[in-house]
Amino acid sequence: MDDHVTIRRATRVPEGTTTVLAASTGIRTEVLHFATSARAEFWDLTEMVRGVVARSGVRHGQVTVHTPHTTTSVVLNESETGFLNDFRRLIDHLVPVDAYYEHDDHEVRTENLQEDEYLNDHAHCRQLLTGSSSATIPGVEGEVLLGTWQRVLFAELDQARERRVVFHAQGV
Repeated sequence: MDDHVTIRRATRVPEGTTTVLAASTGIRTEVLHFATSARAEFWDLTEMVRGVVARSGVRHGQVTVHTPHTTTSVVLNESETGFLNDFRRLIDHLVPVDAYYEHDDHEVRTENLQEDEYLNDHAHCRQLLTGSSSATIPGVEGEVLLGTWQRVLFAELDQARERRVVFHAQGV
């Protein structure tokens, strides 16, 4: 096994289309549609979160970032290449892609089957270990309250796919 991961860019900023689902006094909901390009990839959503809060006009409240996919996570952590490469090695060790997973065994599994389903239970298991489908961050005076090194990260745990992220700001 290669001891060194060659990824030298910790995160990427997604490019895609944004749709406004709701916009009224004190509430704004936007959805970003974008494509990921690989497993164990991190996308930095921090500036997008700040932009949604600014467009919402919310001065005091919160913003929730949500992924509606069961093989992705939204996490707050540092966007540092060495750390994220360490995470990639750790998660590959803990939840290898090529192990046996009952979820992927269609001779055994009887629930929620789809004809064109990916074999991706490793990604479902990784999602349970990495975080949550949502993160809510407080906002005061129109500023998102993140720690010095905290970034809002979208983690792709499956494979290159079309994805969505929902941003929901609310407050006064």
